[in-house]
Amino acid sequence: ADTFDGPSGDAAPADPLFAPTLRTASLTAASLAALLAINVAAPDPALLQMMTTFALSTVVGYQVVWGVAHALHSPLMSVTNAVSGLTAVGGLCLMNGGVLPADTAGALAAAAVFMSSINVFGGFLITQRMLDMFKRPTDPREHTYLYAVPAAALVGGYYAALAGGYGNLYQMAYLGSALCCVGAIGGLATQRTARTGNALGVLGVGGGIAATLGMLGASPALYAQMGAAIGAGALIGTGIARSMAVTSLPQLVAAFHSFVGLAAVLTCGAQFVAEYAHFATDASAGVHKLAIALGSFIGGVTFTGSLVAYGKLDGSITSASVALPAKNVVNAAMAAGCLGAMGVFMVDPSYTAELYSLLAINGLAMALGAHTTMAIGGADAPVGGTVL
Repeated sequence: ADTFDGPSGDAAPADPLFAPTLRTASLTAASLAALLAINVAAPDPALLQMMTTFALSTVVGYQVVWGVAHALHSPLMSVTNAVSGLTAVGGLCLMNGGVLPADTAGALAAAAVFMSSINVFGGFLITQRMLDMFKRPTDPREHTYLYAVPAAALVGGYYAALAGGYGNLYQMAYLGSALCCVGAIGGLATQRTARTGNALGVLGVGGGIAATLGMLGASPALYAQMGAAIGAGALIGTGIARSMAVTSLPQLVAAFHSFVGLAAVLTCGAQFVAEYAHFATDASAGVHKLAIALGSFIGGVTFTGSLVAYGKLDGSITSASVALPAKNVVNAAMAAGCLGAMGVFMVDPSYTAELYSLLAINGLAMALGAHTTMAIGGADAPVGGTVL
């Protein structure tokens, strides 16, 4: 008799906040439990540090991108694409030999640095050209060249500290570079700060590469090889970015992003070849192998997917949606094949099995990226490129 509310006798309505609050609380609990489970499964302090960096960067990235003006979405894609060229750092750490690479791992790493450099130098120039489209004749003169001052402070101060015996300062140099990259993305939020954002991106990526070069302490011959890989990529990237028509810049962003995916695949291959001998004795080998497998998968999807997005935007391939019959089944089968190959890569200790399973991951991931993007219409290709 007491289950009615009000004189009308209607049943009391259910609490409208209970269900959404329960969902949020459950998701939060599951996320926190997953973090603890990762720590139990892999107590390596290096992994925990990387997980902390990854989690914080995810939150920061979401926050800085959320408020970007719609008119600046293409320049934002370009500058984030250029920042992602920091895959060059992984390649630099794996390069070996002298003027020429000493083995297969070194050759793959050098190729990764070359590909990343095309993307870095070309990407920032594309961003600058995109922003110039918004420039009016009556706008005041800009003085972005003054950002050479903080560049000199970061890079010059870092190398001066190295000469003074402060060998561990690269961590702070990395932090400064990372903050500049975050500032680059945040700067693209408005027209007023967009050019500052691009300058900060150049400073951040340049500082990160400079810190890596100083940390490695390589021989003069190996530094010459690194400089050749970076320099060749810079010449090609800037040459392409300068020569393309303004109307072709959005699709060029997708083309350059394919270089990042290929660089990731090459870096993972170099890491596998270089570190396989240590997997049997390294307590954190599982973590390294998982990173190689995931990097190969993500890089493969990005490589071919970005190439297809470029073709659709450029008109060199049809802009219509093209897919095999039962496309979802095909995509699911390729994804399952990747998972199966990852399982073999993680479990089988033999070099041959791991090598072929890694190649299978690369091949299936590239097929998946191409097929998934081909199914997207030309009007949605920019969105697909952003996801990639």
